[in-house]
This record gives sequence, structure tokens and C-alpha cells, in this order.
Amino acid sequence: MNEKNTTSRFRALVTIASKKFAELNIHSKLILKIGAIVFLAFLLLALYISISFTAGFSYFGGQVKIIEWIVIYSFRFWIMMVFGSLILDILIKR
Repeated sequence: MNEKNTTSRFRALVTIASKKFAELNIHSKLILKIGAIVFLAFLLLALYISISFTAGFSYFGGQVKIIEWIVIYSFRFWIMMVFGSLILDILIKR
């Protein structure tokens, strides 16, 4: 019983989120897409650097911490873009 209730709540949440995303302003959607593209690009860069360290190529003098920085700051950038696009949408609709 509880599983069915949880599933229906989750489905309701997903439908509400998809409706809200469909109602977003075009500029907010553009900011979300730019944020996602930049986040993916930096994750691919971190993956490339990680593979190069594993293979023995040392571009940054063995500083493995740079991979962590790339992932953390690209995630921060993506979060700022998400909240920025939501705030922009709220301000435009007022």
C-alpha cells in the first residue's frame, strides 16, 4: 500500500515539474541548456584528464586535485544557472 502511494506521489511530482518546465520562458530554457552544455563539457574535460593521468601522461605535473576542482566548480556553475533561470522566469512573469 505504501509503495503505491509513494509511486503515485512521485508521478504527480514529475508531472508538475514537466508542466512547470513547459511553461518556462524561452530565455530561462536557453540558460538551462547553456548550463547543461557547459557542465557536460567540463565533465568530459575531467574525464579526459583522469584518463590521461591513468595512462601516464602528466599535463599538470601530477596534480590530481584539478579533476576534483573541475567537477565541483562546473557543478556549482550548473546550479547557479538553474537557480538563475528560475529567478529570471519569476521576475519576467511578474
